[in-house]
Amino acid sequence: MNIAEAPSPPLSVSRFNALNIAVVFLTVTTLFRLWYSTQLGLVPDETYYWLWSKHLAASYTDKGPVIAWLIAAGTWLFGDTQFGIRWIGVLLSAGTSWQMFRLGRRLYDDRLGLLCLALTLVIPLFAVGAIIMTIDSPSVFCWAWAINVFWTALETGKTRHWIGLGLVIGLGFLAKFTNGVQLGCIALFLLWSAPHRRFLFSRQSLALVIVFTLCSLPIIYWNSQVGWLQADALHSRSGVQSSFHVRPSQFFRFAGESLGVISPLIGIGMLVAAIGLLVSRRRDPRVQFLLCQFVPLYALFSFFSLNSAGKSNWPAPGLIAGIVLLVVFWQDLVQRRPGWRHAVYAALGIALLMTLVLHAAVLVPLPATTRIMRRTQGWPDYAAHIERARTKFNTSLLIANHYSQASMAQFYLPGHPTVFLPTGWHPQFKLWGDYPLAADTRALFITNDIWDSADAIGSPLTAQFKTRQLVDDFWTQHQGRNMTRFQIYLLTRD
Repeated sequence: MNIAEAPSPPLSVSRFNALNIAVVFLTVTTLFRLWYSTQLGLVPDETYYWLWSKHLAASYTDKGPVIAWLIAAGTWLFGDTQFGIRWIGVLLSAGTSWQMFRLGRRLYDDRLGLLCLALTLVIPLFAVGAIIMTIDSPSVFCWAWAINVFWTALETGKTRHWIGLGLVIGLGFLAKFTNGVQLGCIALFLLWSAPHRRFLFSRQSLALVIVFTLCSLPIIYWNSQVGWLQADALHSRSGVQSSFHVRPSQFFRFAGESLGVISPLIGIGMLVAAIGLLVSRRRDPRVQFLLCQFVPLYALFSFFSLNSAGKSNWPAPGLIAGIVLLVVFWQDLVQRRPGWRHAVYAALGIALLMTLVLHAAVLVPLPATTRIMRRTQGWPDYAAHIERARTKFNTSLLIANHYSQASMAQFYLPGHPTVFLPTGWHPQFKLWGDYPLAADTRALFITNDIWDSADAIGSPLTAQFKTRQLVDDFWTQHQGRNMTRFQIYLLTRD
């Protein structure tokens, strides 16, 4: 059966009304998120990527260059501010929701498209991720966009659409290496779907691979210049350092965190939907198409989590197809057994409540969310302590013991002075150059570790500086509450 001929349920929402509803929902939500992005403090990864935007390159030690390019464009227009860093990410998230709406109504109908759109607005991972500017923003957007382009390429068979598909996946790969898995998802579908197997080895698929490879050239070139640093980073992130060990606790940790960021009932519902549709509609090309865009990514990271639990956001692009599968399964289940609608309402209600609580925590602090929000809070006070010590001791050099502390200090300090890491401690900082040392150099070393002896401060600092003195030991404050403990040491060479 040709994809274009796949049967669809009758439309229950007019196409015009569905489009208007989608536009209104996205406009209101996006305006709110643009405002909210100025209320929520930055997380360390955002300021780290902001540092990248000040050192534009063809790639970086563990990520592609797109996030730096986007932040550079955002701050060029709106300055080095929270809004400047985040506004493009908010728009990309709106684009992801729009691609979800398009996918749902193209495969099925407008009503299902609207339900898919609604889920992207209430699932905590998507709702909170829409505010924070990380590599997931362009990655998930490109994945969702590529799914729609792939559907068009299958319908038309025109080479130009396969070229466009290679370009979109290539752009996603420049944002996050996970997007390269989408090529495997495409190959799996072409193998599975007999009517489309002809595309597997064709001029269309060749065009796709060539364009994707061309998009990858900045990363390949950069790695050739720096000794293939990203190979080490990817090896480290896989969790397999010397050998692979099965650790069930790590798998359950990954599974639990993944369910937590999606919302437990929705996450379980996606798993049930994938299995249920595989059993009941495995010959439906739409179901095959969606399963191939959902299962491989979660299967890959679940496999690696048997050895070492990964981050729950790593397989986030797979949720695009997972949401459509979920809504299709829900609709069919509720039509056959109306009593199940209460479970659907409960799942949506829990997800919405989680999202509302997380958003409200910025304005109305709640004990349950204090730990979750801690990464975004207290940093202006952290910078204020550093600035006071910097002024008091007339230091010319700032050093931090972690990239997150260095990037946060550089962003929040007046004038954005350069903050270094100790020599050789971080490969990306090493590429940007070491700090200057003179006979009279006085430095501040900022750390969240307590050093009990002179040797504990670590090499190379003990070799570069003869004396050290603890000059501040403090908890950062946010709305009268303790956040994180830090120490500031004065280091001198004489």
